[in-house]
Amino acid sequence: MKQMKAVVQFTAVMAAACMAFPAMADRVIDADVVVVGGGAGGTVAAASAQEAGLKTVLLEKNGYTGGAGNFMEGSFAVESFMQKKAGVKLTKLEEFNRMGEYHHWRINAPLVKRFIDESPKTIQWVWDHGVHWKEVKSVWADKKDLTWHIYPAAGSLPAAMTKAFTKAGGTLLLQTPGQKLITKNGRISGVEAYDNVKKEKVTVNAKYVILATGGYNFNMDLVKKSTGQELVPSGAPGRTGDGIRMAMEVGAVGDNMGPMMINGAFNPLEGEAICNGPNKELRALFRQSQLYVDAAGNRFFNEQLTLDWPVASNAILRSGEWTYIVFDQALVDELGTKGYLNPCGNFIQRGQKAKELPAMIEAGIKRGDVFKGDTIEEVAKKAGLNAENLKRAAADMTKFAKQGRDDQFGKDKYYLRGVSKAPFYVLRGKLHTLASLNGVKVTENLQVVDAHENVIPGLYAIGHDAGGVYGDSYDLRIGEGTASSFAINSGRIAVEHIVSLEKK
Repeated sequence: MKQMKAVVQFTAVMAAACMAFPAMADRVIDADVVVVGGGAGGTVAAASAQEAGLKTVLLEKNGYTGGAGNFMEGSFAVESFMQKKAGVKLTKLEEFNRMGEYHHWRINAPLVKRFIDESPKTIQWVWDHGVHWKEVKSVWADKKDLTWHIYPAAGSLPAAMTKAFTKAGGTLLLQTPGQKLITKNGRISGVEAYDNVKKEKVTVNAKYVILATGGYNFNMDLVKKSTGQELVPSGAPGRTGDGIRMAMEVGAVGDNMGPMMINGAFNPLEGEAICNGPNKELRALFRQSQLYVDAAGNRFFNEQLTLDWPVASNAILRSGEWTYIVFDQALVDELGTKGYLNPCGNFIQRGQKAKELPAMIEAGIKRGDVFKGDTIEEVAKKAGLNAENLKRAAADMTKFAKQGRDDQFGKDKYYLRGVSKAPFYVLRGKLHTLASLNGVKVTENLQVVDAHENVIPGLYAIGHDAGGVYGDSYDLRIGEGTASSFAINSGRIAVEHIVSLEKK
């Protein structure tokens, strides 16, 4: 009942944005396939379909393709040619069971298995399309099961897919969001869209519709209903749940909707995601496993987990709207000479020296998200924290660092640093979301189903518009890059299924 209520609320919220259009001309396009959303998954699906000889139309809400794919650092796979070359022994079946256990088997097991099985083929397919992976790696220094295949540059994949799609004769319509699915004779038969440039309605008649609109992490109302807090959306704008809404309007149901890909806390700076912006050296402090406190100035979890940011985000989420990291001048000096303790994505590397950090701290003080004091009491007052609590937390951390043992939460001694050398700093941050994690219920072939598990003919959902891949958290620890990988793999799987239907 709770899920059904959420579905009704979601449909009502999304429908309000698309209620009525003024009278307009109606441009009609006939196609075999229409893909709604030109991100990583959508461009892969569109290129795959067009190259398979299917007349394909790609609708994109923004004025450019790529979406969140323009921020992708790497993608997950198992048993790829690069892993074999690197000597990685992990098998697809082992990884499938590890993922199932991580998500407490609250997954669509056939879909996840199909995704993992397809992943090495997709690594080769991407390479064959001119996007040559730089390396396969892990953010954890001690991890031997390398699964993260690094792109030559952020945005390289959707750019290559867009080029392949248009070169093969595909029709790309930018600034033309899909608005409503067309139903005819008991099946989905196209999409109604609106061209925001030409100010006209566009009707695309097609035998198959693939929804690839990227989920809903920019739908602030729905995110707050799901998490209880206002989280800062990161990455490409426009991901407001359009595809999920359209699917639900024709009978689709959510599949464990609500979990978000919360990528830890950062100071909210417009246009910056993770550590790829101009303030990356400052934002990387949130990944260094140093002292975190809540709004009352109390330590509340083992900060060693900040590298495993989906898990750390769960702890931070329950601590309140804002979170704070506390450090002293000794840490600033150490990072400047010896380098960062942890990486931050693929933008800040472990051991990279923080040359610009002092200047960024001063800029943050002027901006209002960094606080500085000659004493703990002074910095606590400036940051609005309880001075006695903060003094105790700092003293405890200094004691743990001296003895090389964290008696409170057991943080590894590699991360233990005292908070005793003035001046003292507090950096304030909020949780950021990269994406919503689950969408509508689908089959292992990405066909959308209704509440009774019946396939809605002609309708597919991929990437973050599809559900059943995650439990309550992103699985970074066991599958770095699964979100981007599922997007591109699900696009290929959906098209493979369409092709198989066309051959019958």
